[in-house]
Amino acid sequence: MELETAEMKAIICSVDTLWPKDYIIRFLYIRLAPFFQRDLKYFLSTDEEKYQEFSQGFINRGMNIVCSTLADYYVELYASFGIRAKKVAANSARIPLFTVIVEGDTGYFYIDPLNDLFNNQYNLRTTEFGVVSHYKTLNNNYPFLQSLKSDYLNQIDSDLNLLETADNFFKDLHLKMTNRNFIRNHFNVEDNEKEKIFEYKMIFSSAELINLGKVSGAFERIQMYLFIEKMIFFKEEKKNLKIWLNKKYDFPRPSIEYTNFSTGNSVAFEEVEEKGQYVLKRLY
Repeated sequence: MELETAEMKAIICSVDTLWPKDYIIRFLYIRLAPFFQRDLKYFLSTDEEKYQEFSQGFINRGMNIVCSTLADYYVELYASFGIRAKKVAANSARIPLFTVIVEGDTGYFYIDPLNDLFNNQYNLRTTEFGVVSHYKTLNNNYPFLQSLKSDYLNQIDSDLNLLETADNFFKDLHLKMTNRNFIRNHFNVEDNEKEKIFEYKMIFSSAELINLGKVSGAFERIQMYLFIEKMIFFKEEKKNLKIWLNKKYDFPRPSIEYTNFSTGNSVAFEEVEEKGQYVLKRLY
């Protein structure tokens, strides 16, 4: 844990060792997620390069993680609190997905720190904590794993004063942003002004959505835009959208483009960082 920042250490030190084990496990799982990001060096490499690194042993690049190194971190961290945990292969892929099984108050359960990383950073409900895994390999190898009820997890979050998730906010936003009457009235546009609607939604996202939570990694920010896409765009709009990581920069940037195929016109925005805040700038 030599790579922990002062802020991370403060969070870890704030844990009361008298808490139930489930509370300690969940608190650290959620609160420490914003400090990690997927390792660009690994995730931008070819499949063969990835396999070579896996075969030789994943390189620990600190806060720049892959599933295996993040699992290692949590296993060691929980052990420091006297909590048993084990890194396990969730599937039988050529390069397996590594997750964690951890012994809570009433038995072992499954957690996936990597696949919950964005949710925890963007303050959404966890989907890979104490649930029945959808990985057959994991379930076959560890049939004794328990599942934790959502009401119980909500109680833990409330007792620990963890932030209320933004799920209800986005549920309401989705209903509005996919309602044509709301779009017409809110943005003062007509249904056929496709490019203008896209532009206004990007301006709204820049002002209201892209700085929520603590999403710092390039891949995690792409996940954020894919999530926003689901929340604010109509089904037919999604067919005309392209979201990608622009790798021409030293630090790749998320970009999003809308193409009106009936006119051939395209509108694109790119994310930049200004004064500690993310902003969407129009490219064309």
